[in-house]
Amino acid sequence: MLVSEYVEGELLTDFLERQPGGRLHPFQGLHLLHALVKGIECIHRLREYHGDLHPGNIIVERYGLTFHLKILDFFHWESAPKREGYQDDLVYLVHLLYQSVGGARFYSRQPKVVKSICCGLKRSLILARFPTATHLRQHLETMRWS
Repeated sequence: MLVSEYVEGELLTDFLERQPGGRLHPFQGLHLLHALVKGIECIHRLREYHGDLHPGNIIVERYGLTFHLKILDFFHWESAPKREGYQDDLVYLVHLLYQSVGGARFYSRQPKVVKSICCGLKRSLILARFPTATHLRQHLETMRWS
């Protein structure tokens, strides 16, 4: 038997589709990313990882500037090394920011702060800049808007 909690909200996929142009403003996208990073950071502190982050695995409920999120469907597989799992989660987080602000269609118009996090979606550059979820969270909390 599987027992699960009832969760208010909607899938991030549906939430994004309802937004003007199917995307979030960069400021909102960064707030969403911050909420996601804080959740994943807690999971990583427990020495676990998700392994399959995408808009269909996140339930979102919006409150003012903040997002209340539930992350679903952990795909943790025993044979994958933990370090690789943590890194995959980090890269997926950046991809979620990219998708939430409009993806390839709008990337060239994104502000420098978004592009500096997305790193052109190059895994090696993302991981060099943000080796852990904590590094990404700290960056979001201390970055300067230009």
